[in-house]
Amino acid sequence: MSNTLSSIPALVMVVVTAGAVLVACGGGAASDTEFVEACLKEGQGGASQLLDKELGVTREAFCKCGATVARSALSADGYRAMVLEMQGKGDEARSITSKMSETEQLASVEAAGQMLEKCAVAK
Repeated sequence: MSNTLSSIPALVMVVVTAGAVLVACGGGAASDTEFVEACLKEGQGGASQLLDKELGVTREAFCKCGATVARSALSADGYRAMVLEMQGKGDEARSITSKMSETEQLASVEAAGQMLEKCAVAK
């Protein structure tokens, strides 16, 4: 019996760790891979290509950096809406953002600015 009781804390730690990993991996939210793929696709437009050239950045580096910035600056809903918007799914993105608080909506605009500031500079 003592052996069984001593293994309960270990089991609890396994469950807690597994839950943390699922949350960290997105648990239904857009992944960084999905973000980068959507960003790369969006960057195929002429205006994006000109801007990339003007700023001296590669689209792939910008998208990878942008995923990190967006993940840290946005709620899960804000991040998902940004990915949907880049995928050309504006109606779905607006459906999400319309349910977000004003603060979350403002964070989306600020995250876009942070992405430009941190990721769109030639290194």
